[in-house]
Amino acid sequence: MVKGKGNPNPAPPSSRGIPSDESLWMPRHYGKEIKDKGGLEEDIIWSADEVVDFIFPRAYQPKYHKISTDFINLVLENEKVGKDEIGKFLKEKNYSRSTLENKVIPKLVRFGLLKREREIEGSLGKGRSLILSDSLTFTNYLNKIGHAWKSTVATARHKRKKDVN
Repeated sequence: MVKGKGNPNPAPPSSRGIPSDESLWMPRHYGKEIKDKGGLEEDIIWSADEVVDFIFPRAYQPKYHKISTDFINLVLENEKVGKDEIGKFLKEKNYSRSTLENKVIPKLVRFGLLKREREIEGSLGKGRSLILSDSLTFTNYLNKIGHAWKSTVATARHKRKKDVN
């Protein structure tokens, strides 16, 4: 490219926003949604339903929220959940296998609420079945973000205080 030619202010690439399967809903910390959960008080425990609300917001994705909440509760009640338990769950709740397997489980795994594994050996020569269990990766991820921000603010405050003296 010849120096001095070209568009000095190119338009940014077109975007449709953050993909929903990669987004975490963060309502205002002082808003109704958080107040209804008991606020940010550490002594008030949020239920699995209230935590899942940040991944599949009840107000915006009610169907996914219901399916994911019911499924998370199934996983929390059991050490591991395999294809038999998933099949029974889908039949009892009358949920779509496609919705669970293509939308709900992948996002819960991606965000670290569930851990996805495969059976060590397939049965009767078939592929290895999916096994799901609970995971604390979500906690570790958010704790890391929170700790990084806390350290950044503490350092900035310390520098400001030092500069004043």
